[in-house]
Amino acid sequence: KQTNAKLDQLTVVLLAMITFAATILEDLSFVMSFGGATLGNALIYILPAIMFKSVVKNMGDGASAALKKETYFATFSMLLGIFMGAVGTVQSLK
Repeated sequence: KQTNAKLDQLTVVLLAMITFAATILEDLSFVMSFGGATLGNALIYILPAIMFKSVVKNMGDGASAALKKETYFATFSMLLGIFMGAVGTVQSLK
């Protein structure tokens, strides 16, 4: 259950982690490239595919055959995004 106390604790933990990372990291290009590789691909390829598959699944028998077939493309798009995110992550770690 979401309470103000839990939100305050989460805020303090996140701020502490960000402050700690800011004191250690001297070059922000690593953070930017790593974040772009992981979060960018998730936002463009992975999350929309997951949402689409969830909507079609929740439609049940109301989903047309074409929509059900399109979930295969969404799965392919998601796997492609995971692959490209992995490649980008490896490149950012070099």
